[in-house]
This record gives sequence, C-alpha cells and structure tokens, in this order.
Amino acid sequence: MARQQFIDKMYHIVKDELENKSFTFHDIWKKIVKEDKLSKEEQKTNIGVVYTDLLQDARFVYMGNKKWMLREYATQEEIVQYQNALYDFAPEVVEEGYVVPEPVVDATEEEIKAPADESEEAEEDLDVKTSLEKTKIDEDEE
Repeated sequence: MARQQFIDKMYHIVKDELENKSFTFHDIWKKIVKEDKLSKEEQKTNIGVVYTDLLQDARFVYMGNKKWMLREYATQEEIVQYQNALYDFAPEVVEEGYVVPEPVVDATEEEIKAPADESEEAEEDLDVKTSLEKTKIDEDEE
C-alpha cells in the first residue's frame, strides 16, 4: 500500500466511524492492520511513516495525552488551546537535570540609557591573545 493511502485510509476510518470523537493512533492503526491484513514486516516498515504523516497532515489535530481529533470538528479556540498546551510546560514536567531558563525581562528606558560601568568595558577590551591564552589554560586543566 502506498504511503498516502495509509493516512487517507486513517482519515476515512475516523470520519466514518468516529466523526467528532477523539481517537488514539494505536486504535486506528490496529483497524488498518486488521482490514488490510498487514504482515508483521509491513507493520514494522509502515508504522513510523504513517505516524509521521499523521503529525504532518493538516486534517488531524493533536489534543495531547495521545488523543487526536479531526480538525474539521474542532473549533479554532480548541485548536489554539491544544497547540498552546503542547508548547507550554511546567518545571516538574521537564526531564531530570534540565535547567529551565529564566524568562527574559524587557529593560526599562532608564536601564537602556544608563552608561555601562567600566568593568564591563574592560572585559570587552580583552585582546585576542589573552582570550586564546585563557582558552588554552582551560583545556590544559581538563
């Protein structure tokens, strides 16, 4: 079966059987495997391709928690909500060891107009030789 046929078949199964209900990829994939009598080898070859196509197909929208929905049945507000939920994360969700960067705060006009202090200027005036020497020392310490 050609690549596009899988995702089209998935679309028709969802549209005909589920209409505006959510679904999981796994449930629809099992139906395709059963209907098309795909061998284990065909399943292995195609499952990743079909999932990638699902991610890229504009007819489907990911709702989170392994649930999908046809875009035509979701309101614009729901779609925005789902997309925002995908990209917003709480620190407890982040993988272990990852440091969440502090949010960037816009500078006030006073901070922008304030002259930089001399220590910052001195750091900027380091010449290339000094910079290279520091780098060489750091490498030797390792």
